[in-house]
Amino acid sequence: MNRHIRTKKTVIYASCVYSIRAFLFLLFFILVNSCVSHQEQVSYDCFYRGLLISDNNAEKVRLFESALSNPNEFVRNAASERLAILMLQGVELSANTISAVHQQAGGFWASVFEIIASLENNTVAGNRDKALSFLLNVEHNSESFDHARLYLLGELKKNELHFSETEMAAIEGHHAVVKLRYNDALRFFRTFQGSGATSGFWPSQIPDLFLEFPNLINDLGRAFQYTSTGSEGLNLFLGWESGLQGECDDIRFRLVFYAARIARRMGGGNIANAVSLFERALVLSPDYEQQDACIWYILDALVSGPTSVFYEQLERFIPYWHNDNYFSGILERYIVRLVTGREWRRVINVFNLLKDTNAAMKAGYAWLVARALEEGYLTAGDRQLAARAARVDNASLGSLVFYRIAYDVDETMTLPVLYYRMQSAKALGLPLLILPEENVEPDEDTETELQETHSFALEFLLGFFSNDAVGLSIPYIRQMENMLTPEELRIVAQALYDAHVYPQSMRLASLNISREDYIKDRRDYELMFPRPYLELIETNAMQFEIAPSLLFALIRAESAFQSAVVSRAGAVGLSQLMPATALEQAERIKRRGGPDFLGPDNIVDSANPYANVYIGSYYYNFLLSRFDNNEQLALMSYNGGQTRVRRWFNAGNLPADLLVETVTIFETRDYGRRVPAFGRIYEELYYGN
Repeated sequence: MNRHIRTKKTVIYASCVYSIRAFLFLLFFILVNSCVSHQEQVSYDCFYRGLLISDNNAEKVRLFESALSNPNEFVRNAASERLAILMLQGVELSANTISAVHQQAGGFWASVFEIIASLENNTVAGNRDKALSFLLNVEHNSESFDHARLYLLGELKKNELHFSETEMAAIEGHHAVVKLRYNDALRFFRTFQGSGATSGFWPSQIPDLFLEFPNLINDLGRAFQYTSTGSEGLNLFLGWESGLQGECDDIRFRLVFYAARIARRMGGGNIANAVSLFERALVLSPDYEQQDACIWYILDALVSGPTSVFYEQLERFIPYWHNDNYFSGILERYIVRLVTGREWRRVINVFNLLKDTNAAMKAGYAWLVARALEEGYLTAGDRQLAARAARVDNASLGSLVFYRIAYDVDETMTLPVLYYRMQSAKALGLPLLILPEENVEPDEDTETELQETHSFALEFLLGFFSNDAVGLSIPYIRQMENMLTPEELRIVAQALYDAHVYPQSMRLASLNISREDYIKDRRDYELMFPRPYLELIETNAMQFEIAPSLLFALIRAESAFQSAVVSRAGAVGLSQLMPATALEQAERIKRRGGPDFLGPDNIVDSANPYANVYIGSYYYNFLLSRFDNNEQLALMSYNGGQTRVRRWFNAGNLPADLLVETVTIFETRDYGRRVPAFGRIYEELYYGN
């Protein structure tokens, strides 16, 4: 057990070095700010102080006004937005402040103020069309955009710029779709059905507004697709498509594509019709992305049907798709069908189709061939086919050949490919992660360049942390994360970790690692796979004879280290205990002389980290004992229930790792892969194995 608790000194040293660098970077900004005038220092803090005020609009205005003079453009943009929101809420601002708000706005707020300025100055022709284009073309699901949109509509009304009834219906319908309120969207779009004698009937020809703003076709298509309207949308879109005149391939594509999606949603006997319509849309597709979308929908409709039919279509379409990894989910679902049916020859055939592509899921098919070879599931003919697929002779064929193929797939942190590479690494005795011994340090010139280029963006984001406004930082981080350099992302991720905002810290580290030009750095992996509650988790791991790497992986997968999180199903805390499970295990622990976790009315406080990790560790150890110490069966039982897993195991007649591939419940299937893969990463990062 001691080998699990041993932590590399080099890892501790690297973590300390990085913590020191992060501290020095923060200290740098503190020292810089201490050198500026008191007025500048106040204006720097004012924005964050204003955000923290909840019930004093006058003080908010004063602080945000001061922030408008901040030398940091991101602070000025954000302060401008907050003042605009206050105006929307009816707070009166001075003429000078309003002018400054207009000048300092950024993003879509700048577009809104540009439209408003055009209205007030009457200097730009087509103001109405410009406003309509903004309202119908922008798709941004955020509270900030909602405010900007309402502000623009209010200003348009003040300036007596009015839209027609159908235009307003389109504006509201478009916004409802962006907010995923499909029933509301369809109600707005029904305005196009007319009134009087034509009430209740859609126009026979597609409305001109849909031709001018084709994304409205997408909006109405989604509204039909996700509401219970039967064949109404299907018939409407096909009718509009048949009435099109002249060259209008983009419009025709959208109508056929969404008719197909509606037919697919209807299910049953409409699936064949949906596939036929997607075939039509494929020919009309305007770009590679839409072509891949059509192929995806065709394969998605067929993957649950006969495996032979799906294979024929897969063989047909692989040469024509463009983004190989766009189809990973479908290829993963096909594995479930093939392993359940013991169709090992088909597994080999799919690998053969994928082997020369960039599809990361070929790792899964290669791993399955390796396991089938080990278990003796392949016939002599199957082995010959596998040898040809691997480009080796029969004498050289063995499971290690396919393990190596799976292992050599490009490193990715995406499941299930990460899991297949992990299993192959274990079989080959190789590391899953290949990281540099030392972290990448920029040279002096690069360091100077970084300081010059990232000062304002990073200064703005770090201001949330130095002003106790961390909880308000996430929308701004999401808005700016794609403009940050890798080092900036790393610094913000570390700041989030230090503030115990672990899910967002891990997300930023993952974003860094997934960049195409990413240079490996151990610090990013340590941020993506952190060890909060270190002593608590390692102590319980030792007590219940669980590898600490696995217990960290379990808790990371369950709660992302959020001690008070409650799932939609009602599971609570770090190890996500259902109340009934927590009570049952707490009573068992007490009967056996352990700690008493039963509170008043026999309720367990599962939000308490100590109680939660103890009970969760005890429960996992209990499941291990019920499944002969088989890690994957115990993990699937932790997620899906031991009775269900026992039934699968007894009926499946497969080793546990292959049984995972047959589980039809995605959450449990994913869990049985995710936790072991994450556990291997924790093991390699921290425990020297």
